[in-house]
Amino acid sequence: MRLPWPIYAVGFLAVLVGAGLVLQRGVNQELREEVALLREQNRVVGQLRADQQRLRAAQISAEKLESLRADHAAVERLRGEVENLRTRVREMEQAVAP
Repeated sequence: MRLPWPIYAVGFLAVLVGAGLVLQRGVNQELREEVALLREQNRVVGQLRADQQRLRAAQISAEKLESLRADHAAVERLRGEVENLRTRVREMEQAVAP
């Protein structure tokens, strides 16, 4: 007894649909994993942006930095002047001492 061709066609279509569903399930799982990875990366990027914003807020301005550099240079210059004055005082003390 031979089966009619429509039964073969239905069987063939069922196999194709089943194979398609199996493939789709695998692709869906891969996409879920990729979405989870992207969400984690997005979370990390958000943290990095917040850190960057916090650090920029704590960073001193260019004007303040320039002012600090000028103050540092002035302190160094004044230290040199103080040392010169100390040397002159010692020399005067030696010149006056008997």
